Amino acid sequence: MKVLLGAGYQSLVRSEGEGDSTEAAKEASVRTISMTASVMAADFVFQVREAWMLSSKHASRHEEILEKYGSVGASPFALDIVAFSLETTHGTWVATSRIMQKPPSKKRRTFGPVIIEHSPGVEGRFVGLLPRKHQDGGTLH
Repeated sequence: MKVLLGAGYQSLVRSEGEGDSTEAAKEASVRTISMTASVMAADFVFQVREAWMLSSKHASRHEEILEKYGSVGASPFALDIVAFSLETTHGTWVATSRIMQKPPSKKRRTFGPVIIEHSPGVEGRFVGLLPRKHQDGGTLH
């Protein structure tokens, strides 16, 4: 996972939890990002993560698939995606895009177009990492 934190004109790019998808590693990444954002008095947290999702064809079977395989990623129905999230004092925006092979290479990959959307009701482990700051009422560009 790549994380960009910014405060004013300062920014910091971090790599967190790469290659380790255990629950403990994910929780450690969350703590590190949150603490770093707090120390920096960050205005935003931008994350880029590899993840898995189910196609719309299999999404209704989410619980059944989790019960049988233990995780979406362990199931044969998993789609590799890249997930983007931007958290600011004005809200959270998210996007996903499917990861595909980049021909002719069998190792190189790419992803398609990304449409980032405001997601006021988004929840999850990697949300709410920005320190509680009063929204300054400034313009969001």
